[in-house]
Formats: sequence, C-alpha cells, structure tokens
Amino acid sequence: MRPASAPTDVAHYTQQDNPAFEAALAQRTPHRHAGFFVRHLRSGMHLLDVGCGPGSITAGLAKVVAPAPAIGVDIQPALVARAQAAAHRPANLRFEVADLHRLPFADASFDAVFANGVLMHLSEPMRALSEVRRVLRPGGIVGVRDPDFGSALHAPLTEALERWLALRARVRQFNGGDPCGARHYRRWLLEAGFVRAQASASIDCAGTNEQTRSQAVFLKAQLRGIARTAIEQGWIDRPAVRAAITEIDAWSQRRDAFCAITWCEAVAWRRGN
Repeated sequence: MRPASAPTDVAHYTQQDNPAFEAALAQRTPHRHAGFFVRHLRSGMHLLDVGCGPGSITAGLAKVVAPAPAIGVDIQPALVARAQAAAHRPANLRFEVADLHRLPFADASFDAVFANGVLMHLSEPMRALSEVRRVLRPGGIVGVRDPDFGSALHAPLTEALERWLALRARVRQFNGGDPCGARHYRRWLLEAGFVRAQASASIDCAGTNEQTRSQAVFLKAQLRGIARTAIEQGWIDRPAVRAAITEIDAWSQRRDAFCAITWCEAVAWRRGN
C-alpha cells in the first residue's frame, strides 16, 4: 500500500470551501450523473469513486456493488467528513481523504473506478489516469465524465453572460485544467494504457422556469468560487461580480431562457491477464 501524502491539486481547485457549490454537488445522483457507468457494474465488484465530494453518487454506486466494499475519496477533508456523516449511508461504503495522483491503495485493489467532474480540474490528468490504472485489477473498468465548456449554450446570450462564460474557461485554464478536455477522454484512456475505450455523451439543460431558476442558483454558486481567482488575478472586480449575479438572476426569470451543456463520458478496461 502506498502512503497517503499531501494533496497536489487542492490549492488549484476553484470551488474549495464553497458551501453553496458543495450543496449543489450533494444533489447529484447515480441515475443522472453515472448512468453510462452503472450499467457495467454488478454485485460483488470492489468500487472506488475518486473526487467523490459529498458522496451522493458514491452512495448509489455502493448499493449496486453491495455487499462488496465501496470507497469514496476526495482531497477536501470537510467534504469527506460530510459524506461520512450522511444519513442512510450503505453499510459497505466508507470515505477517505486521498490524492488521486497518489492513491493509498495497493495495486489491483478495485474492479471499478469512477471519476465525475474530476479530470477537468487536473493539470496532469494522464498521471491521474495512470494511477487509476494501477489500482484497477486486470479486466477492471474505469468511467470518467466531465462537461465540455466549448459546448455551453445560453440563450438569450447577453454580453454579461458571455463575459462570465469566458471567465469560467479562463480560470479553469489558469488553474491548469482543460475546459474542453472531456471531448478527448476516449483517446486519453487509450493513451493511458486502457483498452476497449467507449465514449458517449449526455446533455444537461434547462428550459422551464423552474429549471432556469435552479440553474441560476448553480451558476451563482460556481461564480463565487471562480470570482476568488479572477479577483486575485485582477481580471474582474467585486462590482463586476455583483453585476454578473444580477444578470444571471435576470436571465433565469426570462420566459424564453434556455441553456445546455454536453457532458462527455467514457469507459475503458484494464487489459486482462
């Protein structure tokens, strides 16, 4: 077993210690955010969810593979504590603080590894995929999923919203991530040494009044984290952040508001013996 060590990317994670954003993450479900992966799982598979956040997806995955153990890991201790304290946590599920680049698990420990909303933040995603491959057993499966910022649609698109979308991508790049990297996940998995890579996509959209208001809550939570970096770098000031929040609220109340973004998904297998 490799020793646990200090996280490498937590300092670059824009949404660190952002309660509003964490509340949004806690609403994620396996059905909506991991359907492409769940269909490959079965009872008895040892599962690892990397970058598990509050653990709402992990809990659902754990039920699928029960009674085998499922482990969720995240670099943020506060999120791990929140996941551990969640009510109705499956008996086969536990959570740990760990760095995806240096997982504290022996080689070939898991049958399945999942990563949702994780690789897009990393400056060294191929290194992370190599570590995932190390802890997978021969024949084991990995599933990865992230949004492609190049596919983001907002209508009507005002100048303020357009500036916000550009700022979101700029901060992601500044932190070392790739705003459009998800479209390459099938290739990345193959280059990391996996086989039989398969890619798919799902659309996250809002086209009703209730959905656009919900989307506005998420966008404003996301903005709070992104604004910290942008203000530090002098790309935006606090009045501009407040103006962006006002614009998001105004957009969400429009009867014709619509938004959509493509989430790119891929699964691949570690070569068997």
